[in-house]
Amino acid sequence: MLWKKMLRDLKSNFAQFFSIFLLSLVAMWCYVGFQANVIGGKEARKKYDKDTNFADGWIYGANFDEKQAEKVEKIDKVKDVQLRCEVLGKADEKYNTAEIWCYFQDENKVTLPYNIKGADFDPDDKDGVWIFDAFAEIWGLDIGDKFTVHVLGQDITKEIKGFVEIPEREFSCASTDTDTDFHNIGYVYLSPKVLPEEMRVFNELIFTCEGSPLKLEDSIAEALDDEYSFISDRKSIDGYNRLTDELAQHDSFSYIFSCVFLAIALLVITTTMKRMVSQQRSQIGTLNALGMKNSKIILHYLSYSFVLSVLGCVAGIVLGVTTLGRLMVDMFSDFYRVPGWQAGYDYKSFVLMAVIVFVCVAAAYLSCRQIMKIHPSEALRPAAAKSAKPCIFEKLPFWNRLSFNARYNLRDISRAKMRAFMGVFGTCMGMMIISLGLGAYDTLDYVKNWYFEDIQHYDYQVLFNDKCTLDDAQKLSDELDGELVSMSSISAAASDHPVSDDIISCKLSVTEGKGLFGITDVDLDTAKIKKGTVALTMKQADRLGLGVGDKVYWKPNDGDKWYESEIGLISRNPSITGITMLREDYEDLGIDFRPMMLMTNEPAESVAGRDNVAAVHNKQELIESFEKTMEVMNLLVYFMVFFSALLIVVVLYNSGNLSFNEREKEFATLKVIGFGSGRVRRLISTQNLWLSIIGTIAGLPFGKRALQAMMDSNGDSVDWPSYIAPKTYLLGAGFVMLVAILVGFMFSKRIKRIDMVEVLKGLE
Repeated sequence: MLWKKMLRDLKSNFAQFFSIFLLSLVAMWCYVGFQANVIGGKEARKKYDKDTNFADGWIYGANFDEKQAEKVEKIDKVKDVQLRCEVLGKADEKYNTAEIWCYFQDENKVTLPYNIKGADFDPDDKDGVWIFDAFAEIWGLDIGDKFTVHVLGQDITKEIKGFVEIPEREFSCASTDTDTDFHNIGYVYLSPKVLPEEMRVFNELIFTCEGSPLKLEDSIAEALDDEYSFISDRKSIDGYNRLTDELAQHDSFSYIFSCVFLAIALLVITTTMKRMVSQQRSQIGTLNALGMKNSKIILHYLSYSFVLSVLGCVAGIVLGVTTLGRLMVDMFSDFYRVPGWQAGYDYKSFVLMAVIVFVCVAAAYLSCRQIMKIHPSEALRPAAAKSAKPCIFEKLPFWNRLSFNARYNLRDISRAKMRAFMGVFGTCMGMMIISLGLGAYDTLDYVKNWYFEDIQHYDYQVLFNDKCTLDDAQKLSDELDGELVSMSSISAAASDHPVSDDIISCKLSVTEGKGLFGITDVDLDTAKIKKGTVALTMKQADRLGLGVGDKVYWKPNDGDKWYESEIGLISRNPSITGITMLREDYEDLGIDFRPMMLMTNEPAESVAGRDNVAAVHNKQELIESFEKTMEVMNLLVYFMVFFSALLIVVVLYNSGNLSFNEREKEFATLKVIGFGSGRVRRLISTQNLWLSIIGTIAGLPFGKRALQAMMDSNGDSVDWPSYIAPKTYLLGAGFVMLVAILVGFMFSKRIKRIDMVEVLKGLE
């Protein structure tokens, strides 16, 4: 009997109960969708790390040998140790002179190349080369092809024996790119035997261990007699840590979005169940009078929230894995190379489902428990009307000058505070999400203009190959009236004797100060570097605790000497983070200037075929490459806009629906005394419009803060300032207002169909 009653109630109050189902569904959809990507990624990485025996620690230095490796291996808690040489090379011109990281190792013990296709890596094979799978795929290379890499002054041409990937390079980005483009970045594994004997040196000791490798630094320093540069762990490996930051970002998204929709669901449940139990007061009294226990009646009303929230959560799990989760995995797999990455889920999804169901049921219980305390004889009579008290708004000095519509709605808001709060809070959250989603597009355009207009003051970029000497580069610079720029990977610290925890990995950009390669300060205004000082990017300065006038210490990754520089400017750059200094200061330190590119405003297409030129790019090509790599954000933006629009529609419609049901007798009374349906509809529309305006204004500042938090969660290697254009705020606010107005028209037919006689019988 009660089951049939529940079905009838669900049908007669479909809109409110469907909102509960929909909000539970979306809460789980968001959570599982983002978590499917995170869980699948973590599981795939765990297996990937195990299969490759991925290193826990890296010891950088020069001329390591087997004796030193044996000493490190004898340290307590150290497991496996591997000698390795890591050095940057370049591909042939036909491969765009792409940056190719070369790994020479004589054993397969730590960070083994993961085989994708072909033969496994053989450290004794002098005739083969093992190449990065994504680079080979995008350039159409296959097993058996010849591939040449220019490294250490050698042109090494070998047969491709296999395609490989390594967890150390899950994320790869060329120094000249703002994001991943596998046309320009790759890596290869080679036997050290391909090099002349005098060049077979190892600059890294990589090892696995129990616990944190940084805690072993004292033991390592003692074993190596301090003959090394520094030690790092996985957190310092940008190619690995970038995906860690990405997954952490998605993990936080899953909880934030779920909490927002769950909070709205609780408000909907509280108001819906409270109203329904109040309306069915006499039915509850009748059931009590017939001998039905209170516990059974309470379970009946709890079953509404239980059934709907369970169905919504189950549907959300299915949709999360099969839609958002799968789409995100497919999308991010093109940028982060992790074999076997699939959408997944774990017990946490079901724990959250249990939490959502419990919270929904608890909200329903709190809403209907009061009515169960009423004696059946009293419950069979209609509830006494609440005593009308003056609302707080009546104390306003201009109260009497307000229209009937305004005074009526202000009194209703003061009587239905929970419903009003639901409308304001839901609209506020919806405005925050929609401004965040739409603002991501504004941020992309803002960063693009900042990078290509305020930083890149040139029209052409000429990339040099390994054959290009400094004299060749200088002649070409004089010919094209350009600026030479060098970029390299460095380690930076705030003291001259840093420990591993205090060292960060970043870039060193060396410019000639002509302004073609621009520098911007923390306010994004164009600035110049003073002679004798360097510019340090803001995130790295914050992490090291440094400011203008302080000393920063840095060391090239292929050397072991630390250099001291004074900070003259805190700068910002969207993707090239680290230190920027002038060429003359760089050469004063006794370091050879080796330019890797030339910036110029003169037409440079004519130099593209020269022996020392790898490639020539114009600004439009660079912009198109930037826009292509940013397509990855589109999916996130689409989902944010979709979820925010859904939230706003559900909240405003549900608020209007509850308002209509609670005031149906009042509307019937108004129609009896001569109010037309249109005027009654305006009462609902006015209140919805007020609540949406308040919620929209309240949500305005949260959108940018949430967007900046999303950008900052990408880690220290990316510095994107959030920006939301005024027109975006107006667009989001306009959408909210439009929904509020349309919701009012959705009740037009219901207002016209009010049976005034039937409704007013309850007042007898």
